[in-house]
Amino acid sequence: MSKTPLLQLPAAVWRTLRCEWLWVYRGPVPQAEVWSAEIPVPAGVFFVERGEVRIRTEGREIMVPRGQAFFSSPQLRRHWFAPGTHLLSVGFRCQWPDGTSLFRNALNFAAAAPELRKATLRLFAVIHGQKKEVTYREATADSTFTSQQWTAREAAFAVWFAAWMETLHKIGAEPKPRTQTRRRVNHLVSWLQSLPLDQTSPTLPPDFPIGIRRAEQLLQQEFGIGLRAFMEQRRLNAARERIVTDHATLKEIAFALGFRHASHFTAWFRRHTGASPSEYRIAGVEQAA
Repeated sequence: MSKTPLLQLPAAVWRTLRCEWLWVYRGPVPQAEVWSAEIPVPAGVFFVERGEVRIRTEGREIMVPRGQAFFSSPQLRRHWFAPGTHLLSVGFRCQWPDGTSLFRNALNFAAAAPELRKATLRLFAVIHGQKKEVTYREATADSTFTSQQWTAREAAFAVWFAAWMETLHKIGAEPKPRTQTRRRVNHLVSWLQSLPLDQTSPTLPPDFPIGIRRAEQLLQQEFGIGLRAFMEQRRLNAARERIVTDHATLKEIAFALGFRHASHFTAWFRRHTGASPSEYRIAGVEQAA
């Protein structure tokens, strides 16, 4: 049991936290014994019910054996599945208004979590009814719901999320609150994130109290990159996510990101990732965890 005190914040602060579940699935992995491309993943957890999973992220490799769970941070990673691997997985977003994750640095580890697994099976039953298995493709496919069905799913996710938070607390992982010292950089990042994705030249928020040079220094201190590099990374992250999760064509995604020609988008994306958008889409969908 963790001796770390639970984080306490005013209700007005907690109300600004934005959480949404993206998928709940249970089933075999589609491709084994092949390392995936480096793909963006949201926050989440998966349980290895059969087989074994290996994760490469943050410059290290993590082995997740049968019976353990992997608690994932929202970032880029690669993964490898042993033959016959079977997962129970929940993916979601949970962010402050400035786009930072509730857990920024405390995740990306494997651990036993039997109580959370029970809670996840209950969530799976609410989302998917009597089904025993649901693939990632099925879990992320477009669906329609009545208001009663949707609110029941949202309520079930809220109960599960409380169990997820309690599990992390017992393990010793606590969320990081936003601090007053980060208010200015949070304001800047929130503004930059709100700009259209086809805008590549950075601007500062109206009435921002510092100039472009100091803003550049703030980003360098916080993220190690300048304003233009931040905008480029933002567009690349959006491209990675949309290619894997969006049902739009690659040409539509290219135009939405500000490319006048799909060929320019392909060359730009290959330069940054080493793969074409079509190759990345196939790898991301077939190897999602």
